[in-house]
Amino acid sequence: MEKLIVGQWLEHKINEYIQQMPSDASISYVVLRLSDEAETSIIASAKENAVYTGASLESLVILEYVFHLAKEGQLDLHDTVSLQRSPRVGGRGALQELLGVRSFSYLELCRFMIIFGDNWATNLLITTLGMEYINARAEQLGLSSFTLHRYMMDDSRTFVAEDNEISAIDMALLLDQIYRLRDTVEGREMWTILGRHQYNDILSFHWGGDTTFHHMTGSATDVVSDVGLIETMNGDFAFVFMAQHMQPDEAKQLGARIGVLMKEFVEEALP
Repeated sequence: MEKLIVGQWLEHKINEYIQQMPSDASISYVVLRLSDEAETSIIASAKENAVYTGASLESLVILEYVFHLAKEGQLDLHDTVSLQRSPRVGGRGALQELLGVRSFSYLELCRFMIIFGDNWATNLLITTLGMEYINARAEQLGLSSFTLHRYMMDDSRTFVAEDNEISAIDMALLLDQIYRLRDTVEGREMWTILGRHQYNDILSFHWGGDTTFHHMTGSATDVVSDVGLIETMNGDFAFVFMAQHMQPDEAKQLGARIGVLMKEFVEEALP
């Protein structure tokens, strides 16, 4: 992707914020300009190839893969999966509040996974789709740093350096893929699901209720991330923010400040 010179001012302002953070913090970001008529271009970025713990962003790869299979006729979104296919886990979500034996469709599980950040829904989809096939789809999409090693809320492998891995540029490429599918039946559904994500405490925290951010957030012990798509009067854009080795509250505050810079720049300063 071509990198636009005009974004240097935005990089300078974001880097001023980053320089105030702890010296051992790792912070990555990408801003893309998206278009159906032209090649996607990078407006601003830093450390976009650095590898981070997935911290729920794996869900975006899983979402794209489910709808890719549906588009290819290899999966029916209305087929159901029993909750018994995967053990109950904690963390964000709603499924763990349910009692009894129940089944949910692939579409419903995708909605739980993205809208509520439901870890159990994510694990059910990983179990049903197959971890190796999700990784193969990521490779097909060119997500060179992405590797799905473990299930959500599964700490059994982290002590042998087998955590899930992803980079900011991987997320930017995936967002570009999802954006280009938005006029298909499957793409419109993905677009709608991402627009209903319930956590708006990072990039979009200061934007107000009039702006829809089609996005996914993630957090773990020392990882905070927010990646998504925004439509403006000045065009459509993808924003990616990832921070590691920071206190979560501090990382979220930084993300909120950077989110204001990103939005104001693409709406007001970008030609």
